[in-house]
Amino acid sequence: MELLYKQQPYLKSTQCTVLSVDGNKVITDRTVFYPEGGGQAGDRGFLGTHRVIDTKKAPDGNSILILEDAEGVSAGQSLEQKLDWDLRYSGMVVHTCQHMLSGLLYTMLGVGTVAVHMGDGYLTIEVDREHVDVQGLEEVVRRANEEIANAQRINCYELSHEEAEALGLRRSIKVQGQVRIVEIEGVDRIACGGVHVSDTSEIRLVVFAGREQIRGHERLAFRCGRSAVEQAVADRQVVGKLGSLLSCGVPDLEARVQSLLSETTALKAENSALKASVYKTEIENRLGSGRTAAFIADADFDITACAHAVAGLEDLALCVLQTREDKTLWLIALKGSKDKDFNVLRRDLLPLINAKGGGKAPLYQGVSPVTDKESLENFLSEFLKAVN
Repeated sequence: MELLYKQQPYLKSTQCTVLSVDGNKVITDRTVFYPEGGGQAGDRGFLGTHRVIDTKKAPDGNSILILEDAEGVSAGQSLEQKLDWDLRYSGMVVHTCQHMLSGLLYTMLGVGTVAVHMGDGYLTIEVDREHVDVQGLEEVVRRANEEIANAQRINCYELSHEEAEALGLRRSIKVQGQVRIVEIEGVDRIACGGVHVSDTSEIRLVVFAGREQIRGHERLAFRCGRSAVEQAVADRQVVGKLGSLLSCGVPDLEARVQSLLSETTALKAENSALKASVYKTEIENRLGSGRTAAFIADADFDITACAHAVAGLEDLALCVLQTREDKTLWLIALKGSKDKDFNVLRRDLLPLINAKGGGKAPLYQGVSPVTDKESLENFLSEFLKAVN
């Protein structure tokens, strides 16, 4: 099979002859379709009027076209291959960007690439480190965009296995015989059988998109090409809107946001203290001289604030229930002379409403699937009997 994509990656279509058909798998005498491999998806497009939904690599390295429906396709036919060019070109951009980033990670930070995955304008690189320094990563992305602006040439050529080994490539060579080298001038050189753009300017832009832990390594995500440009434009629009809302320029935006976060934190603390004071007063009124209270709270009641308020009270036995849609929250507080063995209450009371939960003295909380008022009032009544 003549693998046209290797020497002519910008060739979008070609005439070919069908050699064999096996179900929906078709092999032709020549192909512009790149098979899935090296983290890059297989090409899609058309063989005649038949849709090619994927391209796989045969054991001998040739391309197998996976058709949506191969009915009517037979050996000996002459048909036109036509790529889904937008998908192919995006793959070329992303694949080239991956080489550039992996090369710079290696030369600038000494970080090796373990695995890669490439999508439409998006790629991830799993590195051989648990963590990549943030500042170092920023420098890699900055340098990558400089190389994009410099329009560095991408050269592809073949060497013998011995010649390729002598280059000291950043990754071991996985093939025998002649080795295809892909070189980004001044940036990276590696053995690869994939498809790439002609120079780095076609990548347009690369931006860092996130990181996550995987298998003890860090996986770095990037956007490039049109996807990166669209993301950068969208981000700039958001930044502009935030600056307008906060009445400040972009250079002052971070400081303004930090100031607002500090103010918000202080207000939340103040609000929490005020709410705890209010609930402390309400609970005191409900406890009365007997220091015991049990009630079903309405929807506006803040059971979390109630729990915080308990910390400022001394002698009490309190039970609060609050129904929320298909469940009921429960809270029990036992302090001072009203302190009881909660394990006894757990055994005798919680089963009445099939309640789950627990805690540690003096506060216990949980949830129950029971919501009917009669069952809940019975639970409160039994609580009062137990603590009195």
